[in-house]
Amino acid sequence: MTVAPLSYRDCGFAGSRVNERQVAAGTRAPAEVLAGLRAGFGDRVVPWMRDALLATLQDLDARAEAAPPSPALVEDRADVSLLLREALVYEARWQAQIDALLQGWPRMQAIGGGELTLMGENDLRAQLVGAPVIDALEHRFENIVDLVDRRLYTLAARMGSHSHPRNPFAPRALAETFLRAFTALDASVRVHALVLRHFSKLASDRLAAVYQWCNGYLADAGCELSSGHEGAFLTGLSVAAGQAVATPDGGAGAQRDRLRSRLAERRKEAGEDAPRRIREEELLSLLSLLRSEREPAPDPSADTQSTSARLRAGLDRTGVGIGIGLGSAARTPWQDATIEVVGRLVDTLAEHAALSAEQTRALRRLSLPLLRFALEDDALFEHAERPVLRVLSAIVRLWDGNARRSAVERDLHRIADEAAAALMLDQGANVAQAGALAARIEAEVEPVRRRAEAASTRLWQSMQGRERLEAARAEADRELAQVYASAPLPATLAEFLARHWRQWLVQLWLRDGSDSVRYREAAALGRALVALDEESDGRALAGRLLQLEPALRECLAISGLHDDAATLELSKLVAEYADPDVPVANSTYTPLASGSDPVVYGAPVDGFAIGDRFARVLDDGAQQALTLAWLSPLSGTALLVDVQGARQAVVDAASLRTRVEQGEWRRLPAGDPVEHALALIATAVAMGDAVA
Repeated sequence: MTVAPLSYRDCGFAGSRVNERQVAAGTRAPAEVLAGLRAGFGDRVVPWMRDALLATLQDLDARAEAAPPSPALVEDRADVSLLLREALVYEARWQAQIDALLQGWPRMQAIGGGELTLMGENDLRAQLVGAPVIDALEHRFENIVDLVDRRLYTLAARMGSHSHPRNPFAPRALAETFLRAFTALDASVRVHALVLRHFSKLASDRLAAVYQWCNGYLADAGCELSSGHEGAFLTGLSVAAGQAVATPDGGAGAQRDRLRSRLAERRKEAGEDAPRRIREEELLSLLSLLRSEREPAPDPSADTQSTSARLRAGLDRTGVGIGIGLGSAARTPWQDATIEVVGRLVDTLAEHAALSAEQTRALRRLSLPLLRFALEDDALFEHAERPVLRVLSAIVRLWDGNARRSAVERDLHRIADEAAAALMLDQGANVAQAGALAARIEAEVEPVRRRAEAASTRLWQSMQGRERLEAARAEADRELAQVYASAPLPATLAEFLARHWRQWLVQLWLRDGSDSVRYREAAALGRALVALDEESDGRALAGRLLQLEPALRECLAISGLHDDAATLELSKLVAEYADPDVPVANSTYTPLASGSDPVVYGAPVDGFAIGDRFARVLDDGAQQALTLAWLSPLSGTALLVDVQGARQAVVDAASLRTRVEQGEWRRLPAGDPVEHALALIATAVAMGDAVA
């Protein structure tokens, strides 16, 4: 799985402070902004035409070298070679299609100029081939394209539009204009499909950077993010109106979270002897300087100090370096409480996750960008669904117990590393960017999670099926043993019970359960047949057999005996009952159950639940996270899988409990790690734990 680097850089979002770009927003005419956007976009994407054709030709060459080329392959290669020779022509066609789409924007022309034409069969098939490509690209870049949409919304308002414009740079427009650069006479539909497939690969790898540039360009031009709902056009038309729109995730006037409020209340007397309080702008500047250092001091990897203490020491040292002497200015109680909560959150996450030393150091470095988000959002810790907390939670989950032994584990670890690097490197990242990054991580991880869930589900369902079958067979063997022990039996009856009746019991156990009415009635049939063997009254015997006939036929049907075959089998049984001199003997049987140990029904499994997570130490010292994927209600057997859903351990409940109690396996928090950590911190604060 190839993933583009996760980065905020050049995305061009508006920050949570006053955006200086708004001041210069009116210096460029909207038409000039659109022209610049058109030129920059075309310069970046139009060369992909040649790249897609070249990649297609290389693909066909590789196929020809791998095996003797077919006539169709030879024809396709010749067509692509001709297209590549005329690449400049097709680039010009593509640019013309893009220009035609932009004519009159925000009142856009239809793809291809809006003329009604009869589409040939090949052209129609090529368009149909493009549908899945468009859907895939739209899904992949849904979040970042939405940001471009919102900026274009503002630009359209400045151009006098009164409706939401179509995005001429969206994946659909890009793919459709690419397709329109070719005609049905240029090449076969087969070649169109090949070229489009390679175009899709290029677009998947490169579009993120293009849309990041679009965001940055529009932001530099003063096109702020519009909500698209309430007074959306006022946001673009008026700088003052844009500044007046409140952000839902913090900023001035936002309600403060209770956790920091309680800590700040306890420290309201601190720092009163200082000449003044540090302003928020000063603290953010100090934090920015601290983040710019190669390695914060003291060393974040040291375990002698808490993260909050290291943050305070680093900010104090940086302040001295720019002339804010110790004691000349003090942090406010709210600022100190923010530092404390950020530090405790990072330390709690590190304590309760199975992280390596390298991962722990990386997590502690994330306290710097997290502190900036917390200073800018007074309600950040009120709910774990805040975007930056979702990113932090996703990073910890991807690192937690990730030993990087398999390709999947290494890929997930890389996604977390890139997300952490994105938070560290971009000092201007804001709430909207954090939300986009969280969505990006989720989009990359979700396919892996679905495959893992499917693999573990298949695994535990297979184990459960085998165990239930074994339990059903063991129960049927027990029923047969009781019937055989009750009296000596004639041969035909003994064979019927062992061959047909016992199999019927197995099927009913699996289908309805051993406590069902049908199972109890079937079990009673065996005992009734044995009792009939003691019946001496012929008329009573015949009447009883007639009563049992429907159940007997249902029993035989399980063995595949119907109609005449079942009648023949019943006639043998009736004949044996009718013969008073038939010999009887103590019967024996071959057990259906293969295991020597009986399955214990209702084994105790208290203290564990599906989804519980544990960390174990591997031979090389790395920690591996295991998830409890299945817990048998019959035997208490526990199945534990890794991040891929592959089986790593199968133990009984008693052994699992022993390993946890003895510390061989360590419990890991289930669910959201940030939510779990904040709950622990809130509990400690409520119990009177003071700020360090």
